[in-house]
Amino acid sequence: MNKVVSKILLFLLLLTAFQGVQAQKGAKGVAVDPQAKKLLDKATAAFDSKSGLAVDFSLVIENLREGGKRQIIPGKILLRGDRFKLSVAGVDTYFDGKTEYVYVEKNKEVTINNPSQEDLKDINPLFLMKSYQSGYKMLYTGSVSVNGKELEMVDLYPDDLNNDYSIITIVVEKSTLALQSVKMQGKAGINTVFDVTKVTKKALADSEFVFNTAANKGVEVIDLR
Repeated sequence: MNKVVSKILLFLLLLTAFQGVQAQKGAKGVAVDPQAKKLLDKATAAFDSKSGLAVDFSLVIENLREGGKRQIIPGKILLRGDRFKLSVAGVDTYFDGKTEYVYVEKNKEVTINNPSQEDLKDINPLFLMKSYQSGYKMLYTGSVSVNGKELEMVDLYPDDLNNDYSIITIVVEKSTLALQSVKMQGKAGINTVFDVTKVTKKALADSEFVFNTAANKGVEVIDLR
Protein backbone atom coordinates (compact mmCIF):
# COMPACT_ATOMS: atom_id res chain seq x y z
CA MET A 1 0.00 0.00 0.00
CA ASN A 2 1.08 3.53 -0.84
CA LYS A 3 2.56 5.44 2.15
CA VAL A 4 0.15 8.31 1.52
CA VAL A 5 -2.77 5.90 1.82
CA SER A 6 -1.41 4.53 5.10
CA LYS A 7 -1.02 8.05 6.50
CA ILE A 8 -4.57 8.96 5.55
CA LEU A 9 -6.01 5.89 7.22
CA LEU A 10 -3.96 6.60 10.31
CA PHE A 11 -5.23 10.18 10.48
CA LEU A 12 -8.84 9.13 10.06
CA LEU A 13 -8.59 6.49 12.72
CA LEU A 14 -6.49 8.21 15.36
CA LEU A 15 -9.65 9.30 17.14
CA THR A 16 -11.13 5.82 17.27
CA ALA A 17 -7.79 4.39 18.23
CA PHE A 18 -7.94 5.80 21.72
CA GLN A 19 -11.15 4.14 22.86
CA GLY A 20 -10.37 2.20 25.96
CA VAL A 21 -6.93 3.68 26.45
CA GLN A 22 -5.98 3.44 30.11
CA ALA A 23 -4.07 6.07 32.09
CA GLN A 24 -0.37 5.36 32.13
CA LYS A 25 2.79 6.97 33.40
CA GLY A 26 4.34 9.17 30.74
CA ALA A 27 7.72 10.61 29.91
CA LYS A 28 8.58 13.80 31.75
CA GLY A 29 5.85 12.93 34.25
CA VAL A 30 3.05 13.34 31.68
CA ALA A 31 0.28 10.74 32.07
CA VAL A 32 -2.71 10.25 29.84
CA ASP A 33 -4.48 13.51 30.67
CA PRO A 34 -8.08 12.70 31.77
CA GLN A 35 -9.38 15.84 30.03
CA ALA A 36 -7.69 14.82 26.78
CA LYS A 37 -9.03 11.28 27.00
CA LYS A 38 -12.55 12.56 27.76
CA LEU A 39 -12.47 14.80 24.66
CA LEU A 40 -11.22 12.01 22.39
CA ASP A 41 -13.77 9.55 23.78
CA LYS A 42 -16.58 11.97 22.91
CA ALA A 43 -15.12 12.71 19.49
CA THR A 44 -14.78 8.99 18.86
CA ALA A 45 -18.48 8.47 19.50
CA ALA A 46 -19.29 11.29 17.05
CA PHE A 47 -16.97 9.85 14.40
CA ASP A 48 -18.86 6.57 13.95
CA SER A 49 -18.42 4.75 10.65
CA LYS A 50 -20.50 1.64 11.42
CA SER A 51 -23.28 2.56 8.98
CA GLY A 52 -21.14 4.66 6.66
CA LEU A 53 -19.17 7.90 6.37
CA ALA A 54 -17.96 9.96 3.42
CA VAL A 55 -14.99 12.17 4.28
CA ASP A 56 -13.53 14.88 2.03
CA PHE A 57 -10.05 16.01 3.01
CA SER A 58 -6.80 17.67 2.07
CA LEU A 59 -3.44 16.17 2.91
CA VAL A 60 -0.85 18.92 3.32
CA ILE A 61 2.85 18.04 3.35
CA GLU A 62 5.10 20.83 4.69
CA ASN A 63 8.82 20.57 3.97
CA LEU A 64 10.61 22.82 6.46
CA ARG A 65 13.96 21.87 4.94
CA GLU A 66 12.88 23.65 1.75
CA GLY A 67 11.61 26.85 3.31
CA GLY A 68 8.18 25.51 4.24
CA LYS A 69 7.31 24.29 0.74
CA ARG A 70 3.79 22.84 0.78
CA GLN A 71 2.21 20.07 -1.27
CA ILE A 72 -1.60 19.82 -1.07
CA ILE A 73 -3.30 16.55 -2.03
CA PRO A 74 -7.13 16.54 -2.02
CA GLY A 75 -9.02 13.31 -1.63
CA LYS A 76 -12.08 11.45 -0.42
CA ILE A 77 -12.64 8.29 1.58
CA LEU A 78 -15.73 6.16 2.15
CA LEU A 79 -15.72 4.21 5.41
CA ARG A 80 -17.95 1.49 6.79
CA GLY A 81 -16.57 -0.61 9.60
CA ASP A 82 -13.38 -2.28 8.34
CA ARG A 83 -14.20 -1.46 4.69
CA PHE A 84 -13.09 1.58 2.76
CA LYS A 85 -12.67 3.20 -0.62
CA LEU A 86 -9.98 5.85 -0.84
CA SER A 87 -9.66 8.19 -3.84
CA VAL A 88 -6.53 10.34 -3.93
CA ALA A 89 -3.98 11.47 -6.52
CA GLY A 90 -5.55 9.48 -9.37
CA VAL A 91 -5.57 6.20 -7.44
CA ASP A 92 -8.66 4.46 -6.07
CA THR A 93 -8.01 1.91 -3.33
CA TYR A 94 -10.85 -0.42 -2.34
CA PHE A 95 -10.95 -2.85 0.57
CA ASP A 96 -14.00 -5.04 1.20
CA GLY A 97 -12.77 -6.65 4.40
CA LYS A 98 -10.88 -9.40 2.56
CA THR A 99 -9.70 -8.25 -0.86
CA GLU A 100 -7.82 -5.09 -1.85
CA TYR A 101 -8.26 -3.47 -5.28
CA VAL A 102 -5.89 -0.68 -6.38
CA TYR A 103 -7.01 1.09 -9.56
CA VAL A 104 -4.53 3.48 -11.22
CA GLU A 105 -6.53 5.62 -13.60
CA LYS A 106 -3.68 6.87 -15.82
CA ASN A 107 -2.46 3.30 -16.41
CA LYS A 108 -5.95 1.86 -16.82
CA GLU A 109 -5.02 -1.07 -14.58
CA VAL A 110 -6.27 -2.59 -11.35
CA THR A 111 -4.25 -4.80 -9.03
CA ILE A 112 -6.22 -7.30 -6.95
CA ASN A 113 -4.75 -8.88 -3.85
CA ASN A 114 -5.78 -10.72 -0.71
CA PRO A 115 -3.56 -9.09 1.92
CA SER A 116 -1.73 -11.21 4.49
CA GLN A 117 -2.16 -10.69 8.21
CA GLU A 118 1.01 -8.59 8.16
CA ASP A 119 -0.25 -6.49 5.24
CA LEU A 120 -3.51 -5.87 7.10
CA LYS A 121 -1.63 -3.87 9.71
CA ASP A 122 -1.16 -1.20 7.04
CA ILE A 123 -4.47 -1.33 5.17
CA ASN A 124 -7.18 -2.62 7.50
CA PRO A 125 -8.64 0.07 9.79
CA LEU A 126 -9.38 -2.41 12.57
CA PHE A 127 -5.79 -3.59 12.68
CA LEU A 128 -4.60 -0.01 12.44
CA MET A 129 -6.75 0.98 15.41
CA LYS A 130 -5.29 -1.82 17.52
CA SER A 131 -1.78 -0.74 16.59
CA TYR A 132 -2.40 2.77 17.94
CA GLN A 133 -4.47 1.98 21.04
CA SER A 134 -1.38 2.40 23.21
CA GLY A 135 2.11 3.80 23.05
CA TYR A 136 1.29 7.49 23.45
CA LYS A 137 1.19 10.09 26.19
CA MET A 138 -1.82 12.35 25.88
CA LEU A 139 -2.19 16.00 26.91
CA TYR A 140 -5.06 18.49 26.53
CA THR A 141 -3.43 21.73 25.38
CA GLY A 142 -6.39 24.12 25.44
CA SER A 143 -8.79 25.82 23.06
CA VAL A 144 -8.56 28.52 20.42
CA SER A 145 -11.05 30.45 18.29
CA VAL A 146 -10.49 30.23 14.52
CA ASN A 147 -12.88 31.78 11.98
CA GLY A 148 -15.65 31.85 14.55
CA LYS A 149 -15.16 28.22 15.58
CA GLU A 150 -14.07 27.22 19.07
CA LEU A 151 -11.49 24.46 18.66
CA GLU A 152 -9.96 22.16 21.27
CA MET A 153 -6.57 20.48 20.95
CA VAL A 154 -4.91 17.32 22.21
CA ASP A 155 -1.21 16.52 21.79
CA LEU A 156 0.02 12.93 21.58
CA TYR A 157 3.63 12.02 22.36
CA PRO A 158 4.92 8.64 21.09
CA ASP A 159 6.52 6.37 23.68
CA ASP A 160 8.78 4.99 20.97
CA LEU A 161 11.63 7.47 20.60
CA ASN A 162 12.38 6.00 17.17
CA ASN A 163 8.99 7.12 15.87
CA ASP A 164 9.18 9.36 12.79
CA TYR A 165 6.97 11.94 14.53
CA SER A 166 7.65 13.83 17.76
CA ILE A 167 4.13 15.22 18.35
CA ILE A 168 0.72 14.48 16.86
CA THR A 169 -1.85 17.24 17.38
CA ILE A 170 -5.56 16.44 17.05
CA VAL A 171 -7.95 19.39 16.65
CA VAL A 172 -11.68 18.95 17.37
CA GLU A 173 -14.53 21.48 17.09
CA LYS A 174 -15.84 22.07 20.61
CA SER A 175 -19.57 22.36 19.88
CA THR A 176 -19.94 19.48 17.40
CA LEU A 177 -16.96 17.28 18.39
CA ALA A 178 -16.15 17.07 14.67
CA LEU A 179 -12.58 16.24 13.71
CA GLN A 180 -10.96 19.31 12.11
CA SER A 181 -7.36 18.31 11.58
CA VAL A 182 -4.47 16.11 12.60
CA LYS A 183 -0.89 17.37 12.39
CA MET A 184 2.12 15.09 12.63
CA GLN A 185 5.36 16.93 13.34
CA GLY A 186 8.17 15.03 11.69
CA LYS A 187 11.64 14.81 13.20
CA ALA A 188 13.18 15.10 9.73
CA GLY A 189 11.64 18.53 9.11
CA ILE A 190 8.63 17.28 7.18
CA ASN A 191 5.21 17.84 8.76
CA THR A 192 2.04 16.22 7.52
CA VAL A 193 -1.37 17.80 8.12
CA PHE A 194 -4.70 16.09 7.48
CA ASP A 195 -7.46 18.69 7.10
CA VAL A 196 -11.06 17.48 7.08
CA THR A 197 -13.23 19.60 4.79
CA LYS A 198 -16.50 17.67 4.98
CA VAL A 199 -17.95 14.63 6.77
CA THR A 200 -21.26 13.11 5.66
CA LYS A 201 -23.01 10.18 7.30
CA LYS A 202 -24.56 7.98 4.63
CA ALA A 203 -25.56 4.36 4.09
CA LEU A 204 -22.97 2.58 1.96
CA ALA A 205 -23.61 -0.65 0.05
CA ASP A 206 -21.08 -3.50 -0.10
CA SER A 207 -20.55 -2.73 -3.80
CA GLU A 208 -18.92 0.62 -2.89
CA PHE A 209 -15.87 -1.26 -1.62
CA VAL A 210 -15.26 -3.53 -4.63
CA PHE A 211 -13.81 -2.57 -7.99
CA ASN A 212 -16.23 -3.86 -10.64
CA THR A 213 -14.00 -5.32 -13.35
CA ALA A 214 -16.99 -6.31 -15.52
CA ALA A 215 -18.26 -2.73 -15.62
CA ASN A 216 -14.83 -1.28 -16.50
CA LYS A 217 -14.00 -2.63 -19.94
CA GLY A 218 -10.49 -2.03 -21.22
CA VAL A 219 -8.91 -2.03 -17.77
CA GLU A 220 -5.97 -4.41 -17.36
CA VAL A 221 -6.53 -6.72 -14.39
CA ILE A 222 -3.49 -7.89 -12.43
CA ASP A 223 -4.82 -10.59 -10.11
CA LEU A 224 -2.26 -11.57 -7.45
CA ARG A 225 -4.58 -13.71 -5.37
